[in-house]
Amino acid sequence: MTALLYLLAHKAKNRIKEIFHRPAELILLLVGVALVVFVIFTGNIDADASSYRPREELNAIIFALFTLVFVLTAKNGFVNGASMFSMADVSLLFTGPNKSKTLLSYGLFSQMGRSLMLGIFILYQYSWVHSLYGVTVGGLFIILVGYAMTVFLAQMVAMLIYSFTSGSDKKVRIIKGVFYGIVGAFVLYLVSQVLRASGDNLLTRVLIAAASPVLHFFPVAGFIRLGVVGALDGNLKAILIGLGCFVACLIVYYLLVSLLNMDYYEDVLKATEVSFSAITARKEGKAQEMAPRNVKVGKTGLGKGFGASAIAQKHVVENRRGKVLLLDLSSVIMAVITIAFSFFIKDMIAGLTMSIYLLVMTIGTGRWSKELVLPYVYLIPEPPFKKLLYMLKEQVPALLVQSAVTFIPFYFIFRCGWPAVIGFVLARSVAGFLFIGVDLLLHRWFGVGGNKALLIMLYFGLCTLSAVPGIILAVVLYQMMFLPLSLCVTAMALFDLLLALVLLFFSRNVLSVSEFNNK
Repeated sequence: MTALLYLLAHKAKNRIKEIFHRPAELILLLVGVALVVFVIFTGNIDADASSYRPREELNAIIFALFTLVFVLTAKNGFVNGASMFSMADVSLLFTGPNKSKTLLSYGLFSQMGRSLMLGIFILYQYSWVHSLYGVTVGGLFIILVGYAMTVFLAQMVAMLIYSFTSGSDKKVRIIKGVFYGIVGAFVLYLVSQVLRASGDNLLTRVLIAAASPVLHFFPVAGFIRLGVVGALDGNLKAILIGLGCFVACLIVYYLLVSLLNMDYYEDVLKATEVSFSAITARKEGKAQEMAPRNVKVGKTGLGKGFGASAIAQKHVVENRRGKVLLLDLSSVIMAVITIAFSFFIKDMIAGLTMSIYLLVMTIGTGRWSKELVLPYVYLIPEPPFKKLLYMLKEQVPALLVQSAVTFIPFYFIFRCGWPAVIGFVLARSVAGFLFIGVDLLLHRWFGVGGNKALLIMLYFGLCTLSAVPGIILAVVLYQMMFLPLSLCVTAMALFDLLLALVLLFFSRNVLSVSEFNNK
């Protein structure tokens, strides 16, 4: 145990030294800290305590966030599990004279730190959280810790599910039924409470239902939300209950793995290998896609398409596997988050802003980005720009459908006209192509090599700069010329479309040299 404590201490020490010996990482760290300071500083400007929204809204948002994170992370146990160890741990520690219980403790302690780092993005939400709900920096850090605890326990649940179900389709079906049965039961209870709650305002009924003590029993997310809300309100009893349940989960997990003599080495090795392969592929710029365990072979071949058009047809065929009406899981989640955020804030513009903000983080995961690191698109004897356009053809209906699913509920929530909904759909769809243009331009300049963190930071910066002119145009038309909101948003969409076409034109030769994009 002493050796493992020594290893943990020196890993942290060497990580700090490594940052100062790598200028790119040091710059990234300084810029990240500067952004946090900037967000906190701007968030405290013009803060009016009289305009704070009810704290019940924040409590409901915290519960929704923790629940979403727990369900999405824990369900990975039905596919490949989650590992608390790195490949170096598996190669060195597992082969050494270490007890399984000691290694388990080491893995749990290491995972706590990684789980905390996963929630750093929460610190960048200080501006709107403080202005709307009066949350201080300390309160936001409490939410960050609660998020890290949720991720940590969700990863442990995923590992347990994988250990129990690995190699048995029957066990997978049983545990999956129990898992989704529990989730479905709490969803039905929440819906029933909303219907039974008093009041004409739907938001009020939702907040009453979300505050129900029964939801505290929802696995992980419920009692961690209780502890976080208790810490924000200064309720010692709620804090102790939340922490006590967290510690109890750790003890139960430790007992299940160690006292029941579960041979978790093989499961850890498999999960770690899958995770390591995915990380290595991302570092090397290689495309990876999760294939289903059992594949049903139906119609084979593209069926149509010739030359560059075969790329678009290939995407259509590939999308038949995991999408319904051009929607994948991430698109559904983004739509739900946007609708819920707009419902709580009661602001259409804020909903559009949130939707575009989420789009920045996910637009680069489309099939067009995977083609850039595969050799086949470069071998088609067609002009590069023509191949690029066919490569992006899939995104046109996909973005329109995703935007429609996101903003059609606005018609019923805000009682706005259909022209405003159509304008929002166009604005979000065009914003997607604007961000694709930024991503392609970075590929054209840098390929997929170089420091990933700096490229991601540059991507977010350029996306922000490219979106600003259209926003300014819409604000001028709405605030100074008093045009209808639908026309202002449509004008922003047209301006962004022109800018997106310019970016695509400058990226037209991105498919000219395959070695540059795969270096």
